[in-house]
Amino acid sequence: MRSDAHISITRTEVRRGQLTRHAAERLDAGRAFVTTTGLGLPRTWGLSTRAVLDGFERGLERARTAPGDQRLEAAVSEARAELAARCDTLVERTLPDATLVALVLAEGKLHVMSVGPGRVYLQRAERPERLTAREEDEAGLLRARPAICSTPVGPGDLILAGSVTAFSTSSIAKAMSVLSADGGTSPSTLATLLTEPAGRAGVGAAAIVLRVR
Repeated sequence: MRSDAHISITRTEVRRGQLTRHAAERLDAGRAFVTTTGLGLPRTWGLSTRAVLDGFERGLERARTAPGDQRLEAAVSEARAELAARCDTLVERTLPDATLVALVLAEGKLHVMSVGPGRVYLQRAERPERLTAREEDEAGLLRARPAICSTPVGPGDLILAGSVTAFSTSSIAKAMSVLSADGGTSPSTLATLLTEPAGRAGVGAAAIVLRVR
């Protein structure tokens, strides 16, 4: 199973500068995606999100022959272990943490795992379905329990995932308006529409949009 996908990231304003609080990557030739948001002090955001991405990629590769849901669980477990290991090297009084939203396409299904605030939607036949829990745990990967979901997907299905800040009222309204006018709107356009409002507001965002083919 393959997808046409795009990732959009906007930075967060901190005092008079900007920092990258949200990060995302496309892996396994477009069959896996992960996004993460740093929690805690701004100076630790880069460390925590890099740890999550590095650990997730390593775990995904180590479990490359396993079914999709098991690969996802292994990757998230490795991401948590890597984040914990890097936190152990710090002398911060308040240890950092990070959210995680991860997707794997395999066996005709979309496997989703999320920890902390984050969103995933499946858009099919102009009907959006939220795949992540409505009651979001504010804790991150080190303290919260992952939520797991698997659902069948097929050609033409649209998946939107990312940080909570990518799914503001204004960004969703704009994206849905564009989709209603043109159901074939490119993932790159939709991802940009989701993150632009957060960029202008200075809170930053990360969005992953993919269309299954």
